[in-house]
Amino acid sequence: MIFIVIPLYSPYYDREFRNMRQPIMSLRGTFKTIPSKSLVFLFILILLVGVYVGDLFIQRQKEIVLQLFVANDEQDVFKASTLEKELGRLFNIQKNQRVIVDDSLYVVFGSADRYIESSLSKIYAYMAAKELDILIAPRHVVEHYVAGLPMTDLSTLVETNPSLEIITPYLEMAEDSNGQRKTYLLNLEESRYANSDASMLVIPESAPNKEAIIGFLEYLFKK
Repeated sequence: MIFIVIPLYSPYYDREFRNMRQPIMSLRGTFKTIPSKSLVFLFILILLVGVYVGDLFIQRQKEIVLQLFVANDEQDVFKASTLEKELGRLFNIQKNQRVIVDDSLYVVFGSADRYIESSLSKIYAYMAAKELDILIAPRHVVEHYVAGLPMTDLSTLVETNPSLEIITPYLEMAEDSNGQRKTYLLNLEESRYANSDASMLVIPESAPNKEAIIGFLEYLFKK
């Protein structure tokens, strides 16, 4: 059996320690040369990042009452911050709940722009993950998703929920992936959120919050 003995002290280790110590000491000197105002700004920035990350973690623990995506709303009719407050009051949101509205999406088919591609993919991903309740976008955008993923036939939703009869005049048909035309679309041009390029609404068949969806549809056309 061979034993290897490593001395506790060696000129080699001492030299290596000094080599490591020099850049550390020079870094300390660098901090000394930074103006105090810059250090304060750096501290505030780090603090804000910490608060943001903490808030993000807390938000992820909350129950999602409704998740709604809006694409190509160039008129900013569906402003996320405003809509979230309105729906918060509508659903009487509690501290452990939240409504999510993403109005930052923009879809142009055939575009190689990374932001546009990410918007297109995000909508697909959230529908496939059964997390998206509602998509509001221009007609050609919602028809694209109707042709690719299962959507809710809104006429059957009205049949089972008489309070939704107010949306019947605004239902429109679109062709699904099976080549069948059904009432998948809801035209919003006469709703409280008119005057936007994002004027059509669809509901994924896998939407998880059906009760909140019904409340939102009633709210759209309630006089």
